Amino acid sequence: MRVISGVFRGKKLLAADESITRPTSDRAKEGLFNILNHHLLKLNKSWPDICFLDVFAGSGGMGIEAFSRGAKKVFLFENNKQALTCIRQNTSGMKEIKIITTDACFPPKVLDIADIIFFDPPYGKGLWQKSLCQFREKGWLTEKTLIIIETDKLIKEDIPEGFEIIREQSYGRNLFLFLSIQY
Repeated sequence: MRVISGVFRGKKLLAADESITRPTSDRAKEGLFNILNHHLLKLNKSWPDICFLDVFAGSGGMGIEAFSRGAKKVFLFENNKQALTCIRQNTSGMKEIKIITTDACFPPKVLDIADIIFFDPPYGKGLWQKSLCQFREKGWLTEKTLIIIETDKLIKEDIPEGFEIIREQSYGRNLFLFLSIQY
């Protein structure tokens, strides 16, 4: 696993044991960030305009990728001790990345409004739904926030009330659900 693009391109990332985390493949990550680049172009924005949240961060790979591409603010949410050890090593020298060590289902009150929020929890346990609703309740999200859920395409996921799917993209068994807040 490595950083695909930006100032940290090629940097190898450590990951916790596979029973704890499930790193997103480089192919899926590259596809996702191509979609995000196109999304930003449509909004007439670039990475230095973006606050990116990586929730259930695991190795922190998605947040580090966003930071490598120039995201102005990155928050990594993780509470597993082994995963946090990897995150701290992976983000060494990246003081601008904020690591939040609380349970992602109980985030703190808003520290910044998310432009893009990425959820990659253990599949099929309903964790992202609970966490997503809490992030909305705590003020991290607006109608302009792009919400991305990584899941297994063989698992049927329920979308919480007040959110709608605006796009789906699969890479192998990985499925990215792109959501927005319904108003």
